[in-house]
Amino acid sequence: MSADSPLLIAALAALDPMLLEHEFSLLGYGRGSAPPSPEALLAEGFSARIDDPLETTFLLRTTLAETLPTADTRQDRLRVILLVAPLPPELTGFASTISGALAERGVPIVLVGTASRDHLIVPDSAWPEALAVLRGLRDASRRILEVTAEDQPHGDDPL
Repeated sequence: MSADSPLLIAALAALDPMLLEHEFSLLGYGRGSAPPSPEALLAEGFSARIDDPLETTFLLRTTLAETLPTADTRQDRLRVILLVAPLPPELTGFASTISGALAERGVPIVLVGTASRDHLIVPDSAWPEALAVLRGLRDASRRILEVTAEDQPHGDDPL
């Protein structure tokens, strides 16, 4: 983490990771072989369907994944960590900082970005470590901001 990236430090200091309640699965279907999205998907608190030129991927609660046809690839026993704080669109280095810190601790992730925030998909066994790393990044960034604020000249308060 570089002290010359104030936007990055502020974004990391605002990290508010929230573990979603359910276990999730990733299902991958080759181009043209994906089933239609189940109607129950509309009622989900968190889910995703991504159609790209090579495959269709579903990320959904495992209980809902069980209702879909057999996928070409499947990963089960996953947890979703929502990074609650919205991220500014001009922010750079956020995902690489987080993924690098988690990689150093041996935590594999799938990063899913949305319009204003990111989600981390981690193995069920790794979520406690992932939360600890994220909170460590947050706390270190907050300390940097505190030191930076202390180093700023304080003007005389006219009141």
